[in-house]
Amino acid sequence: MSNAQSVVRLQTHANRTPTGRASATAARKLAQYLAHGRGRPTEQAQRPQRGIWYSEDGRPLTHEQVLQWVTERGKTHPYTHQLILSVKEAQLEASAYGQAMQAGGHLFGGWRLIVHRDTRHSHAHVLAFGDDDIRVTGPTFRQWWLDVRQELEHSQQVYLAAQHREQAMELAIPVSQQAAVQELTRQWEMEL
Repeated sequence: MSNAQSVVRLQTHANRTPTGRASATAARKLAQYLAHGRGRPTEQAQRPQRGIWYSEDGRPLTHEQVLQWVTERGKTHPYTHQLILSVKEAQLEASAYGQAMQAGGHLFGGWRLIVHRDTRHSHAHVLAFGDDDIRVTGPTFRQWWLDVRQELEHSQQVYLAAQHREQAMELAIPVSQQAAVQELTRQWEMEL
């Protein structure tokens, strides 16, 4: 997989205060940053949200629902796991990133995902919680990482194939018929 163009990164944070008490403060700040960017809470509140949050089953969630989930999970699990999933040549939807997360299995139980399109490459941030400090050098994570990257590569190839088909159709089909062909293409892609 040396030609892989997807990125999967993991960073783990302890949900503890310096005195060792359970705390969700750092996890809440992370969720707030992912939704609204850097800055003080008053500055963040003035900005539009950078994306829509989604649950592991693909349901859209409000930021308040995610903050409540983060608070509950952060206080009951010792670790917050922050993942970044990205592809270089596609603008994947949240569902594609969700499929990639699911392709890895159950290493990360419940999670929340937000897609950002404010950088050169579209990417998704994922928050998950757990009882174990997952190490990127461990064999369990390594297999999960490979499975997720493979699914991201597949999603990127599907996206690129659709782009090429659209470009070919635009060149070969009169403008008056392009809308009908695009609708058929959209239906075909939904069946994948």
